[in-house]
Amino acid sequence: MNKPRPGSNQVIQNERRRLLIDATITAISTFGLSNVTLAKIAKIAGLTAGSVNFHFDNKETLLIDTLSYLVEELDESIDQALANAGDDPAAQLIAMFEASLDPEITEVRKMAVWYAFSSEALAQRDYQRICGDQDKKSYAITQKLCADIIQRGARAGTMSPRAMASSIQGLIEEIWGQIFSAGDHYDRAEARHIYLSFLASVFPWSFDMPSKPESRKTPLLTKDKSLKISRAKNEDITEVSELFDLYRQFYKEPADSKLAKKFIGENIRKNKSIVFIARDRDGSALGFTQLYPSICSVAARPFLTLYDLYVTSDARQRAVGRALMEQARKYAVKTRASRIDLETAVDNLQAQALYEDLGYERDGEFYKYSLELE
Repeated sequence: MNKPRPGSNQVIQNERRRLLIDATITAISTFGLSNVTLAKIAKIAGLTAGSVNFHFDNKETLLIDTLSYLVEELDESIDQALANAGDDPAAQLIAMFEASLDPEITEVRKMAVWYAFSSEALAQRDYQRICGDQDKKSYAITQKLCADIIQRGARAGTMSPRAMASSIQGLIEEIWGQIFSAGDHYDRAEARHIYLSFLASVFPWSFDMPSKPESRKTPLLTKDKSLKISRAKNEDITEVSELFDLYRQFYKEPADSKLAKKFIGENIRKNKSIVFIARDRDGSALGFTQLYPSICSVAARPFLTLYDLYVTSDARQRAVGRALMEQARKYAVKTRASRIDLETAVDNLQAQALYEDLGYERDGEFYKYSLELE
């Protein structure tokens, strides 16, 4: 990858390059490799076209660096997983698979980049050049681990490490293809079950047959009344404050139930914010969202800032967050708000996918500034 130009603030330049690569990933997954332009990338990144040219000589350089970034990310993930797995070849073989299936590595946008380069004729040569060494390295490691496992099972004369390595790599490639096709709906637990079942079938002396994975969590819906969302009132303050305390802990703040109850209680009692709480059929609190009303001077209309969204760990992946977001939208429409604003961390890809699926658009026109005060 190109080195940042001298004379610039290193931290800022590295962050800009990372931002542009992330924007390129989004652009490729949205428009396709052949339709990506520097203007589209700059708009997604919220930067000027000049900023792109400052860091990358041309579009081709940026595209190649983006693919190289993904290859390095996968390679580092596998290396770290192997280092953490110890000396047991069976544990290392599982670790390689887990690293290859890591949601961060195989999130929808990145998968689109991998397959765009491998499928478009003009990009195949670049794909083979950049990815070839990593593919060979992974295959060599897999073959070595298979050889060690075969040796431990005293099957050296009856089993081929090369054949086993080819089968394992082929299975991982097949799973990658399924992830690309299914996107966020892919059942990774089922994929892991298939992989471990295969290993137990061919190497029974090193792997146990896994138990059947838990089925995907059933969504909770307001339509069938398995989920109820209501605006929080005074009688809900205790439960909302407990959720709020957990929410703050999620963001690395120390637990402080008194602070949480005082803050939420004041917001609800004085109508400083709008809080919606989600409950299951039995009335147990599952999550909340908190919105703050404001005014847009330019539009001369009110708008809402969705500042907090939290779902308990047991209720995640059951569509509770989506339902809370939808309730916020309905409230905004009802109160004639011009829009809903929200912020999220640049690496919170799961949340970003939800927001974009609900129609939220990332701001590409304005910078956000903050001034920290004592």
